Amino acid sequence: MSKKPTLLKLPNPINSNPAHDAEHTIYVAGTGGGKTSAVKHMGLVPKGSQVVFFDPYSNYAGAKFQGQMCHSTSSRLAFLKALLLARKRGKSFKLAYVPASGATEHELEFFSSVVWSVGNGRAPKLHTVIEELASCVETSGKLRGRAGELLRGGRQYGLVVHSVFQKGQEVPKTVTDQSSTWWIGAVNAENDAKWLAARRGIDFAVIAGLVSAKVNKKRIGEPVAHYLLVRDGIGNVKHAAFHCATGAPRALK
Repeated sequence: MSKKPTLLKLPNPINSNPAHDAEHTIYVAGTGGGKTSAVKHMGLVPKGSQVVFFDPYSNYAGAKFQGQMCHSTSSRLAFLKALLLARKRGKSFKLAYVPASGATEHELEFFSSVVWSVGNGRAPKLHTVIEELASCVETSGKLRGRAGELLRGGRQYGLVVHSVFQKGQEVPKTVTDQSSTWWIGAVNAENDAKWLAARRGIDFAVIAGLVSAKVNKKRIGEPVAHYLLVRDGIGNVKHAAFHCATGAPRALK
């Protein structure tokens, strides 16, 4: 039986700043629903920001993100060094960690530990995109370890988590409870739509009626995804559509 990899001993974040707003964001949709395209184009990750990606399927590595090249590595040491240097410079950057072992709990915990260690409430915010979250955890309860700490305590250290997954009921409650903004695309099962409707107080028929980019590509020849953008507050829901390749807004039809 293989041993769990030993995590590096890293420092804690510094300069707690409770004045930071809660900005953790969820992107949930079935396959072809446009969730990764939403990360790239919706602007919930601000242009010109510092961004780090947990990128097991190389959705960002080696490509431009908001006009800036996303550099990548699968080496733990190289990732740590690159992130430390980028944060020290204080300028905009895009850096992806492509885990050698794929979307696993241990790889996510390593990534989260490194991100947690560079938190600084007086530095520019660090937007942290986690792809395939559900594949890395085995509980729908409390998310433990540094991954959970990012969501529960990251705000005050300028750490903003963007969680990407297919089924809300498969991720820990920590993720959904701590995320104030939800981007919801088309889901593939009735139970998924019912869960989302119950959690966010949205009409089930509205969620069930969302059309994925995959379906629209066959129907109208373009990858246009319908979505809901749900923020804090009663009735604070935007219902719209966008082109997944270009990010351009499109009419709902």
